[in-house]
Amino acid sequence: MEANYVHIVKFEGRDVECYGELEEDSNFSVVCDDEYDDDVWCDGVAGDLTWENVVAYLQPHFGSNILEISAV
Repeated sequence: MEANYVHIVKFEGRDVECYGELEEDSNFSVVCDDEYDDDVWCDGVAGDLTWENVVAYLQPHFGSNILEISAV
């Protein structure tokens, strides 16, 4: 998959790479520090639809640090 848009979010002292364009109906492919935590998030996010908000919203739902998120 070729990403048209890359955004780096600073979160808790680390960089999270975010790919794709956010849409109201976006699902998110999440890559974590521990590969066993990798998953696809299909439940949407609460609040404003920004990459900063997406990272902050999703991180508590994963057992290890999120390294990369792609909007799919």
